[in-house]
Amino acid sequence: GRGGGEETWTLVTNASNLKVGDEIVIAASNSDYALSTTQNNNNRGQAAVTKNGETITFGNDVQVLTLEAGTVDNTLAFNTGAGYLYAASSSSNHLKTQTTNNDNGSWNISIADGVATVVAQGTNTRNTMQYNANDKLFACYASASQQAIAIYKEGGGTTTYTITSTLSHVTADG
Repeated sequence: GRGGGEETWTLVTNASNLKVGDEIVIAASNSDYALSTTQNNNNRGQAAVTKNGETITFGNDVQVLTLEAGTVDNTLAFNTGAGYLYAASSSSNHLKTQTTNNDNGSWNISIADGVATVVAQGTNTRNTMQYNANDKLFACYASASQQAIAIYKEGGGTTTYTITSTLSHVTADG
């Protein structure tokens, strides 16, 4: 599945590391579940993941999202490949997919200590994406009433390169 083989998916710890074109996964911060490919009527299901330190591996039932520019300055949109995730209501905890994006699908993202606060910028007031462990789903809430989420990015980690060189002879002028 995705997240295996050559791809490394790493926890994003600074929102400035997210840019248009990145592929990401949204997971529960403190549980081994991520946003699934299943779009229910009013929310997104969960899919099991494996976390190892700051990396994550997962199967094909986890939704990989491509970041695009949102319709509001300094926001990002989550493209599922079939549409855009959006906060769909002011009266219910809805997270749906729409074909054409708008402000309700344009998300302000801030990250502290690996925890992402993801808030849609439209008029719908249930606009904070969170994980609901009791109902085993991802949805949008009016306040931080559910579990926090985290964002993992493909290739998002810090790669350490080891450079070795062999100097057989060094001369200095003068």
